[in-house]
Amino acid sequence: MSHKRHMKHTPNPPELVLLKVLWQHGDLPVRQLHNECADDLVWSFSSTRKTLERMVDKGFVRISKQDGPAQVNANISKTTTLAHMAREFFGRVLEVDGPLPASTFTGSTLLSDEELDELEGLLGTQDKR
Repeated sequence: MSHKRHMKHTPNPPELVLLKVLWQHGDLPVRQLHNECADDLVWSFSSTRKTLERMVDKGFVRISKQDGPAQVNANISKTTTLAHMAREFFGRVLEVDGPLPASTFTGSTLLSDEELDELEGLLGTQDKR
């Protein structure tokens, strides 16, 4: 998984739901991924498949079709994605240019302490939590 790769695209809300499940559970069959996201994405299995196809085109996920059901895995890291999304929001919306405070993410149930440390590096800060 690429950790420092520049992202061309930002995941939209449904894509982010799918990515968060993949980051939490690792590689999953397409059907299981759809089922795991069913409460957040109230749509058909074909909509999940179409969204995954677009995510492959954007480089967000890979789908491997070996023996058995197709497996989906995240092709972008959680911390790289969150750093990109934070920079985009702070830069475009708040017009902040420069290092971003990683303390913004303290208390997130999405990130481990190790991931918070990695995020600090990606955001160009070393602030204390």
